Amino acid sequence: MSEVGKIVGLLKSDAIEKKIAAAIVLGELKAKGPGVVEGLAATLESGVPLLQVHALDALARVGAKKALPQIFPLLSQHDDDVRRAATRAVASVGEEVVPIIKEKMGSAGPEERRALDAALAELGGKDAFSALIKGLASSDAEAAKAAALAVRQQIKNADGNKRRSYLAEVERFLDAQKKKAGAAGAIAAAVKILGYLEDEKTIPTLLAYANDEKADPSVRQEAIIAFRFALSKDKPSAKVVDTLVKAAEAPDRTLAQTALHTLGSLQVSDDTAKRLEKIALHPDFARASFVLDLLGRMGGAAASSVLTKVLVSTADRRYAEAAANGIAGKEEAVPALAKALLEATNPDRAWVLAKVLRPTAKKIAPALRKQLLEEALDRLGKGERNYEAHLDVARDADPDAVADALRALAGRLRKKDENKARVVLSILCKMDRATNDDRYALASLELSLSNRDTRPASRAGDESLRILGALLRQGFDVAKSLKKDRALELDHLYYVGFHFTELNHPLGEELLEEVVKKGGRAKVAKMAKNKLALAEA
Repeated sequence: MSEVGKIVGLLKSDAIEKKIAAAIVLGELKAKGPGVVEGLAATLESGVPLLQVHALDALARVGAKKALPQIFPLLSQHDDDVRRAATRAVASVGEEVVPIIKEKMGSAGPEERRALDAALAELGGKDAFSALIKGLASSDAEAAKAAALAVRQQIKNADGNKRRSYLAEVERFLDAQKKKAGAAGAIAAAVKILGYLEDEKTIPTLLAYANDEKADPSVRQEAIIAFRFALSKDKPSAKVVDTLVKAAEAPDRTLAQTALHTLGSLQVSDDTAKRLEKIALHPDFARASFVLDLLGRMGGAAASSVLTKVLVSTADRRYAEAAANGIAGKEEAVPALAKALLEATNPDRAWVLAKVLRPTAKKIAPALRKQLLEEALDRLGKGERNYEAHLDVARDADPDAVADALRALAGRLRKKDENKARVVLSILCKMDRATNDDRYALASLELSLSNRDTRPASRAGDESLRILGALLRQGFDVAKSLKKDRALELDHLYYVGFHFTELNHPLGEELLEEVVKKGGRAKVAKMAKNKLALAEA
């Protein structure tokens, strides 16, 4: 007995381990000889999955044609490993097995049908692919979908010539189905396969199905999904984008979501942004939110323009926040945002725009900066509200220019309206560009508007005295400034002198002496003299 014969003999052993070992060795040796195929085929009826898998793998190596009657039943085996091994074994026979599979398909049930489709997909080649495609017509929807999924790997590994032949086969099938009003499941599966071909030549066919409002939703959905594969390396045309946008607006929410996710997967251009504008404000916030996020990821001036438009036009906080998140921090969005802020009259909307714009305010063009500042100053000078958003952005863009402008505005207003001037100086003094001279100017205004009540409680809340005290601590010559301030009277100097005398600060005595010196016989001079006397006592 030959060595191969001895190994074949082990397939009849009572020990499962020996049977498995024998099957593995025969497969590795690609053994030929009497009884090899028959012995391996016999083990397939053992019902032991592990043994069946190794026997099937061995048959795929040594030749499985004669064992097909025993292999076919295992294609629908519940054990996944056995089923996959049986599929490989059938495919190993080559194109000779295609007629046999086609014959079996005529009487196969759903489970067996899926198994036979998987075998054809595993086999590959023109005849197998043709049989699989033609078989879609008599498959139920689930089986047709499974067949399409099964063939994907074969298509992926196919060369250019094979792909072209596959494309022709699928288009012939679809033409035939159109003429006889074929089953939606079969058409949907064929359209899915069109996508797997990853060929831009499929686009016209996919467009036709995607735009066909009379087609079954499953067919339109598969056509829309197929664009993801067909355009994986290319940008979509305007026709494709328009088709997807139209589908995204459809009443069918599932179809709409599929269209949106397809749009999100494609390499869209700036032109796409404008087409998405309508969906960005769609009543269904889920759709709008997806588009707003997509626009944010797209970037570019066109996308920024749409996001800005949503931001300034919507009254719904959800839409505004989504648009703001998409546009925040993007330099290309700065011109559109700045222009929108300049034109904003609604305070809430202006604040939303300012919040988004401030981190990139320094990127605003000089001309727009100037306009924003002028608008803020105009409103501020008239005593109007709603200047804050414009001023904050202008300040972030150019703090020095804003400080100079506020300083000049306060100077002009002091001659006309001290209250307005005080507001402007208060804003200026909150900036890090404010000088001690600015702070003194504010203190002077506050003092001129003070009721000059010398009672402790009143003085404790006097803003002018607080500012002057802070200036003293910083080494500012308060006495000199007060003495030469033409906007102040001796009554003002007496009030400040009284306060600082109470605090035992030298400034108090110096100011009271100034009042005595310049007051002559005036009542305020006598009051100053009396206060000095009390302080010395």
